[in-house]
Amino acid sequence: MPLLREPQQERSHATRARLVEAAASCLVDAGYAGASTAAMARHAGVSQGALFKHFPTKADLLAACLERILADCVATFRDELADTPRRPLPERIRPAVVALWRIFRASGMRAVFELYVVARTDAALAAQLEPILTRHRDAILAEGRRLFPELPLRPDFDAAIDAVVYAMQGVALGLFAPFSPGDAAEAAHIAFFERLAHHELAHALASTGRP
Repeated sequence: MPLLREPQQERSHATRARLVEAAASCLVDAGYAGASTAAMARHAGVSQGALFKHFPTKADLLAACLERILADCVATFRDELADTPRRPLPERIRPAVVALWRIFRASGMRAVFELYVVARTDAALAAQLEPILTRHRDAILAEGRRLFPELPLRPDFDAAIDAVVYAMQGVALGLFAPFSPGDAAEAAHIAFFERLAHHELAHALASTGRP
């Protein structure tokens, strides 16, 4: 019996992954209004009945979709900065800021922002998103500690990372045009966040008692 169930389990996992991928694509391409369960099921190549078998509610599927997008963002950030921890501390800040800002301006993150807004008036979705966002913050802080091992102390280090991330999130929420690397406004945003990061990390470093 276990041998018979194993292929079924594999197919189930594959279908679930396909649904999450389809939901992410629909949300990014068509927005929340266009990401109906019918559209997501059609995009995944399954029936709505199969969708609800794996995800009893739309909130369940959207939460899994958000978790997937955020995990991809963290992985992208980590891969882009793989060699950065070997540099002197001041030389690590700008690459980290640029990589993080590019993620905040990506279409996937705009889809995440849309779910934040929907969750404000959707209690079921809000309840699903809260633990995911808590884990995501922990993942961001872990990446920060990997990049800046000189600054491991709480709460000053966490506050420094939060300050930069929340500032980026607030600015990105108000921007609707696609990201353009050579745009003067984008360069001004990056310069501002770089100054903010230098200030916050210098404060965290001072709190450790190190020169």
